[in-house]
Amino acid sequence: METETKLDRNTMPALGKPSKIDIIHAVESKLPNGIPVYSVNGGTQDVVKIELIFPAGTRQQNMPLIADTTNAMLEEGTTKHNSEEIASLLDYYGAFLETSAHHDYASVALYSLGKHFSKVLPVLEELVKLPSFPDQELDVYLTNRKQRFLVEEKKVRVVAARNFPALLFGDNHPYGHATKMEEYDAVKKEKLAAFHKGHYSSNGCTIIVAGKIKDAVVNALSDNFGKDDWKGNVESNGKAVTIESSSEKKHYIPKDKALQSAIRMGRMLFLKNHEDAIPFQILNVILGGYFGSRLMSNIREDKGYTYGISSGVVFLKEAGYFQIASEVGSDVCDKALVEIYKEMDRLCTEPVPAAELQLVKNYLRGNVLRSMDGPFALAERFKQVWMHGLDYSYYEKYINTLAEITSAQLKDIACKYLQKDSIYELVVGNKKV
Repeated sequence: METETKLDRNTMPALGKPSKIDIIHAVESKLPNGIPVYSVNGGTQDVVKIELIFPAGTRQQNMPLIADTTNAMLEEGTTKHNSEEIASLLDYYGAFLETSAHHDYASVALYSLGKHFSKVLPVLEELVKLPSFPDQELDVYLTNRKQRFLVEEKKVRVVAARNFPALLFGDNHPYGHATKMEEYDAVKKEKLAAFHKGHYSSNGCTIIVAGKIKDAVVNALSDNFGKDDWKGNVESNGKAVTIESSSEKKHYIPKDKALQSAIRMGRMLFLKNHEDAIPFQILNVILGGYFGSRLMSNIREDKGYTYGISSGVVFLKEAGYFQIASEVGSDVCDKALVEIYKEMDRLCTEPVPAAELQLVKNYLRGNVLRSMDGPFALAERFKQVWMHGLDYSYYEKYINTLAEITSAQLKDIACKYLQKDSIYELVVGNKKV
């Protein structure tokens, strides 16, 4: 008779330590007109995602709001179909669209069942090549955006998020500009059409496709986007703008009736390819990058000053920066700031204990593996390195750095980048009562 093995729930299972990530790499090809196509062929379901990426972000616009509005309005009608007809057709085939505009790029993505891909791809072609920017839909869009702006302007969190980048980059820089209410009134149909013509064209386009990629998918891509009928004169890099960081480190925007104060703190950093980029990301997780971080343990769990606080690293094409974000009770804002600086200082003066460092390493290993589960996720991982001029060796370097980094090295990184006199501070609300 076999003896039943009991599971000991008091002992944590052994943790795997992947030293290498074996993932499906994106395969590069080109359409007849030269558009690069990166394909991630995988998964078990008959679904496909195609994403068209253009140099049409805020860095390329010549006036505020044009990049965002142009991208958002692509779904609102073409010279052949109105927005209702487009939505009905996509719904009929179980497909859907995503549009997004960021600082450096804008994209239009289509999700579809593989068997219907060739039927819905012409819709995406229309949106990209023949948008009409209809007057009524544009008026509704701008009215809604202005109403939302007025509502969010009363939220200390939103005001802080809008204004903090300007301290680092300057308000005239596309990475730092804080939107103003009157700028919505300057958005006109003809300006959207001109921006679209100059930036949404074949010679500025990159395509990433993921999922079950059959021959029919490849042929449909060539038929709809491989022709020379939508060439343009795209300058993908955008105009050069000087970074003009604020000469003052501490800033305060009063909101007298606010019950809470929003805190934004941080500094300029480096590009994603910098030698300190990966070590600093690991340090950031220890400081405020996950629920068990030091900022959460101190400011939320111990002091009870906030419901949540986090820190993060933002990598853009031409710059990078670090920031801490939280909302705290107005009566404890000054105390919270003291504790935040104390946690940064601790990382500069005290080595991270071995047990804490191991916990963070295990957490980040799991995050890496989880972020590469499935073809859509793998396509996103490719896009994140492609956008910064990197390749898949970045992820191998990340895993190796994660395995080998020491408390002493993290302490050196903290001393290099978390000195108090290098940190910009913005408080919105009632800093003092």
